[in-house]
Amino acid sequence: MSERTRTHRWGDPAETLAKAANLSGLELFEAMKRRELPPPPVATLIGVKGLEVEKGRAAIGFEPAEFHYNTLSAVHGGVIAAVLDIVLGSAVQTTLKAGEGFTTLTLELKYHRAITATTGRLRAEARVVTRGREIVTAEAALNDPRARLFASATSTLTILRRAKKAE
Repeated sequence: MSERTRTHRWGDPAETLAKAANLSGLELFEAMKRRELPPPPVATLIGVKGLEVEKGRAAIGFEPAEFHYNTLSAVHGGVIAAVLDIVLGSAVQTTLKAGEGFTTLTLELKYHRAITATTGRLRAEARVVTRGREIVTAEAALNDPRARLFASATSTLTILRRAKKAE
């Protein structure tokens, strides 16, 4: 049995959170693009790259690899869910002001095609569908360069506001 290895490195998320405390969602992503802040550890672990953002929209690239496989030698559905959750959350985060956060309430996925290491690079794109004061709905699709749909998702998220410190 041949064995493979993979090394993973990431930036301290506590340092990133502290440095990003006064940034809007878009400002946070711009700081990551300038490499002033590292990407979230889950993004580097899974291997998503090439984040593109604008208010209410986000896109990322995903290169399926053997280390994403389940026992059937296809990319595990949980990995696909994570990719879509990352891009959905990123689209919502672009709408946040400094001091706001979010958490996912629901995530509904549909798998349309199997994904393997031979599938090639995929692109996940998400957009905010509705945004209220507290509740946001977003949708995403995972496609190949020929626009074939591999998975899609909808998500409901809630906006969190950090409590202000007493002076």
